[in-house]
Amino acid sequence: MRLCFCAVIASGVACTAVDVDGEETLAGESELSAKGGLIEVVEVSTPIAIPLAPPLGTSLATCTQPLSKPADPLPDSPTAGSVVQSPTHRSRNGIELHGRWDPGSSYDELEPSEVPRRFRLAEITKGGRRVGARVEQGKLIGSFDNGPRLVGADWAGAELKVDLLCVNGVWQTFPARIHGVSATGNGYDVEIQDPDRAEQGEASWRPACRATLETPEASWATPFAEVWDERGTRTSSTGYFTFACATSAIIKCDRMGYVDVPDNDDAQRIRQTCTRMVRADYSGRGRSATAEGTLIDVEDNRAIQIREQGAHVPELALEAVWSPDGAICRNHWRIPDHPDNHGSPSTTCSAEDAALDPSRPHLIRSWSCGPGSMCERQYSSVFLKNWPAQGGLTQWSNVTVINPNATAATVKLTVFPTGGGAPLGALVETIPPSGAYSTYGDPRWNAIDDGDLMSDRASGWIALSSNMPVVATHRTSLRAGSAWNAPARLVEDEPFLTSPSRRLFSSYYLKSWPEAGGRTQWSNVVVNNPATKQVSITVRIHGIDGSLHEFDRVLPARGVWNSYGDSDWLAVPNNPTKAGALGWVEIRADEPVVATNRIVHRDGSTYDAPVALLDDLGFAGATSAAKELAASSFLRNIPATGTLTQWSSLVVNNPHPEQVTITVTVHSNGGGGALRSFTKIIPSFGAWNAYGDPDWTSVPATGSGGRSAGWVEISADLPVFGTNRVILRDGATLSAPVVLFNDEPLVTPSSDSLVSWPYIKNWPDGAGLTQWSAPVVNNLSEQSVTMRVQLWTTDGNPLGELTPTIPAKGSWDAASDLDWHALPHTDGANRRSLGWMRLIPSTPLIATNRLTLRKGTTADAPIVLHDATPFVPARN
Repeated sequence: MRLCFCAVIASGVACTAVDVDGEETLAGESELSAKGGLIEVVEVSTPIAIPLAPPLGTSLATCTQPLSKPADPLPDSPTAGSVVQSPTHRSRNGIELHGRWDPGSSYDELEPSEVPRRFRLAEITKGGRRVGARVEQGKLIGSFDNGPRLVGADWAGAELKVDLLCVNGVWQTFPARIHGVSATGNGYDVEIQDPDRAEQGEASWRPACRATLETPEASWATPFAEVWDERGTRTSSTGYFTFACATSAIIKCDRMGYVDVPDNDDAQRIRQTCTRMVRADYSGRGRSATAEGTLIDVEDNRAIQIREQGAHVPELALEAVWSPDGAICRNHWRIPDHPDNHGSPSTTCSAEDAALDPSRPHLIRSWSCGPGSMCERQYSSVFLKNWPAQGGLTQWSNVTVINPNATAATVKLTVFPTGGGAPLGALVETIPPSGAYSTYGDPRWNAIDDGDLMSDRASGWIALSSNMPVVATHRTSLRAGSAWNAPARLVEDEPFLTSPSRRLFSSYYLKSWPEAGGRTQWSNVVVNNPATKQVSITVRIHGIDGSLHEFDRVLPARGVWNSYGDSDWLAVPNNPTKAGALGWVEIRADEPVVATNRIVHRDGSTYDAPVALLDDLGFAGATSAAKELAASSFLRNIPATGTLTQWSSLVVNNPHPEQVTITVTVHSNGGGGALRSFTKIIPSFGAWNAYGDPDWTSVPATGSGGRSAGWVEISADLPVFGTNRVILRDGATLSAPVVLFNDEPLVTPSSDSLVSWPYIKNWPDGAGLTQWSAPVVNNLSEQSVTMRVQLWTTDGNPLGELTPTIPAKGSWDAASDLDWHALPHTDGANRRSLGWMRLIPSTPLIATNRLTLRKGTTADAPIVLHDATPFVPARN
């Protein structure tokens, strides 16, 4: 059976998924073919004649600087010798077609993008000697005049010339070089120089292919004996060649098999058809109208790619039929509101268009999410039903889904066993506009079982699909009994994971790490494979001393790897001065996965000692690392309940092979000037831990007794990630015993609508406990901000709205706002409320929802449990 392609990016449709704009992502049951076929080297077919400006010496900034006026439509057919005007907005042609390049810190006003380019075969030299070269099977083949051949790493140091089509429509020539060759010889590290900055030496060279945290291998380029113009038109050539980056549309079409086809006219045509389809270039003018995270399915008339169907994939509608010149018919846009949705045919695709037609071998058909498709995908790493824990407790999972849309949403929750394979069970629910659904008490949810007749319990993980964006939260409860509604002794809320990634990070690896009171800290990782084929992962544990411990695992289709008790996981050497090990975790996978890290405090020194406290923290996807992050709380010796005090401590992790400089700025909740700002240097693959750091502990007090409360901003020169740990201690010192703790991910500021579950007030939780929630919102702006806070009931009715004003660089804490406490109740007879919250900011903010279990029925009753989760954008 031939392989099927799913140009995803978000979740597989039973065929292999490929990110149209970035990395490969969730896949289905099939895999991309391994390609090694001949890349044709055809006699010169001259590209469209476009005049070249004087060679070399033109500034790279001038060439790539975007023009300010709107783009004019491209002419239908450029004439020979004319100057083709490329779009005057920032060129994103290269992002989808050739790959991504980074113009560097000298061009901060530019997005990482490129203009169309072509490398000159006849002008390759090394050490001043000319190299005769050609391109075959994705490699450079060549030799010196009357000299030895260049093989593999011999190409390192070769000098080239590259022509860039600048934003003014003129081709300019720049120096280029091959800086290195991959170990397999299948990739080249290519760089382009800015002659205006040549005096800066190495700093004047910029990567032709931009690596990302998600795909470090994207820095490698593959040569093709062809060129592509700004309209996305392909031409075979023996005079020029293309270096395509690992994430480019060209490479994806290569992997899909549209190079290894018989060498005839149709082979050339279907190759160009593929790039039109991958980029959603409907009009055939080189304008991509797709986005990362877009799910599509693909089939052609040559059976190179064939659709796969199955109950495990969403039902996709025929989107378009593609030719070398763009779409010949279209039923719907791939991205409904994309700005480049124009100029494509209005012809609706017929049943004949959707059928296999060998008489038109150059056509490709694509299916994508039409109205009503269940294409939104989210995941939770854990499903627990009546699962035993120490002390006679049991673990339970419940899910709450919020529909922030103005129309009803259909949601499907599917539970898979840890070993993969068929689901344990599923349920479908329709949620009203602005409403919410909870699995708590739903007999369909409680009926999900692993089939063991001897015990009514199950474990696994959860996949959510929906026909529109929703916000979902997973709650893990430890209950005193074996019933779903037994009294809760611990509650842990975590947002569903919305960004599967081939590279994931977590701030903590903990093995028998000592804690006050004789306890030890441990971490345990669960990695989930959402694909319908097995996935290989590499687990990398980075020690605080720079050490690296890594091992490989294979996850079955829809299966899980759990580190609990794993010998390799437990084999990390102890810190020389401690009885345990401390570090952070990186997961690399050949297909996108999701993962959660469970941090456990144990009464003992072994990994299976009784659990005292636990907290689940989702792994951060590579795309969530950022140069600007924030934490909602800075706490030092702030009174809580009785003898308890609140403390916080940051961990900032560097996932790069280069050192990173971060600036940490602590603000008071009342705004105004910063309490303290300091810088730290984090070594390669290292971490900075604020615990006990003198700069952190010397932040000025905001209250008596050295107490301090505020929030934190972090800026870095490279993307980083991190965690803020909030701790309740029994005592007024940093080393006092831990009673409760909660890990909150550092988040990026957002001006989007933000959503959180729950809004809860005086809600009973058994054994005389009640649940309460209160958001904390931080204003990153230099001006005061008025924000809208909307409250909704679970059935979609508005409950109330507040408009608090947050001072510049200050905070709003709902717990101390009288208007918050005066909001109406959803259950007036019992003076209690249950619903959800939406924040509508006018400037970038961060927000956290703090949940407390209290012993009593008032907002200031003693705290029994504390948990906090970040607000998330309403559109995931």
